[in-house]
Formats: sequence, structure tokens, C-alpha cells
Amino acid sequence: MQDKAFHEEKTHGKTAFPYTVYKGDIPRFISSFPLHWHDETELIYVTEGTGVITVQSSKYEVTCGDIIVIPSQTVHAIERKGDFCMKYFNVLFALSVLDGTDDICHKKFFEPLYRNELVFDYFVRRDSELNLLITPHLCRLIDNRQDLLHDGELLIKSELYAILHHLIAFAKPNAQFNNVDAGNYDKLKKVLLYIREHYGEQITVHTAADICAYSCSHFMKIFKQMTGQSFTEYLVNYRLDAAANSLTLTTDRIIDVAYGCGFGNLSYFSRAFLRKYGVTPSDYRKKAIKT
Repeated sequence: MQDKAFHEEKTHGKTAFPYTVYKGDIPRFISSFPLHWHDETELIYVTEGTGVITVQSSKYEVTCGDIIVIPSQTVHAIERKGDFCMKYFNVLFALSVLDGTDDICHKKFFEPLYRNELVFDYFVRRDSELNLLITPHLCRLIDNRQDLLHDGELLIKSELYAILHHLIAFAKPNAQFNNVDAGNYDKLKKVLLYIREHYGEQITVHTAADICAYSCSHFMKIFKQMTGQSFTEYLVNYRLDAAANSLTLTTDRIIDVAYGCGFGNLSYFSRAFLRKYGVTPSDYRKKAIKT
């Protein structure tokens, strides 16, 4: 499951029509999605339970009816809250699905989006005016997701246009995001990709700082600012998520799972796992088998 983390390079939907709807269920399908990003715009609609969704450095506790809007190339993560479960749908689409010609819509609406001149509220609360406006369109895409796969492109576009219309109507000029922020996020993505490929090995703050060409102190400050957690916290949590997935998907010995995910001490791994998931690695595997 870890190959879904960080930059998702697979095509969502058809190459000629990059749009799709996924059903999510945490922790039944996967323990969590660590920080990652993709080229598509994503709408997450929570249908049951409670969870935590991180967008850039902001964490949002979400529940049934809430919507999270994730623009293209935006770093985000999905995880459970405590012992709660969460069911949700992801609607992913590339703006190219809607922006096919150089007309007035392209110049008036799409160019500002491509240039990052507009910013959406990531968290659209279930009782907000914007939520009430876009939920009917979002639900029609979700409820008819199977039927729309066959000759439903025009209907899909009509619902996406309506959603985008309301999002842009509530968007604000992006005065806060600047070239410095963009550069920091680009470097952050390189670190996240490195962790994905080397999380089973020894990774130090110095190694990560070198990737960004920052000093260790500056790197730790930027990482905390951009993600809302320290580098060490993120690395340990990523390794624990990888271990949880390995316990679910393989029959490897627990000690081998721990070492394979970068934990050099089995006792520390067991304590950290218990602290994060509320059960021992062994009990976590038993529970996963039963479900």
C-alpha cells in the first residue's frame, strides 16, 4: 500500500478523461495515507465516522458531511482519529477535463487557477453555505459513479463545472502563498520522496537537510512550519504506518517487519506502535485478519 504515498504518478481515470471516484475506509482499507500529492484536484467527502485530514500544514478534524478541497500539487494526508473509523469518497479530476479551449472561461477562470492566484478554503464544513451548494453535485457524482463510467462524460463535466463555479465564487486572492513558500514545498516533496524510497534505512536530520540544501536547524524549522509536525515525528509515524500495512498484508515475523521499516530496536517499535494504534503489533495483526 505504501506505493500510493507521496507523488501519485498513476493516471486517475482514463488518460483522455482524467477523472475518477474512489471509496475510502480507514482503517479497514488502509491504516492511513501519509503526506503525498498528485497532479489532480481532489474533493474528499466524508460519509461516516471521524478522521483527521492534513492539507499543507493545517490539520482538520472531519466528520460526516464535511468536505475537504485539495488543489493540484498540494501536499496532504489522511489518518484516523484515535479509535474512530472513517468512510469517505475521493473525487479526483484534472482541470484539463474542463479546460479544453482557449475561450473566455480559460482566461477568466482557469488561468488564475494555474497561476495559483486564487486560494480555496480547504475545509468546507457540513453546515456552511458553500457545502450546501456543492454537496448535491458531489453526491450525484458519487451516487452515479458506476453508471457515469459509460458515456457519462458530459454529465460528469456538468457537475464538475457547477462545483468549480461555486468554489471560485468563494475563493480569495492568494496573497499569502509566494515564491519562497513554493520553493520550500518543492524541496519538502523531495524529502518525502526520499523517505518513501529509504524509510527502511537509517535517515538522519542531516541527510534530509542536505537534500534541501538547508542547515539542520533551518530544515527542522521549515519542515515543522510546512507539515505541522517535526521531521522525527513524521519519520516515525511513516514507519509505523508502513509497519501496520505490512502486518496486515504479509505473514512476516514482527521482528522482521520492525527492522524492515527502519526500527533498529524491537522494544522501541512495540512501545511506539502501542502508543499510536492502542494495541500491540501482534494484536493489530490478529484484528486485521478477523476483519
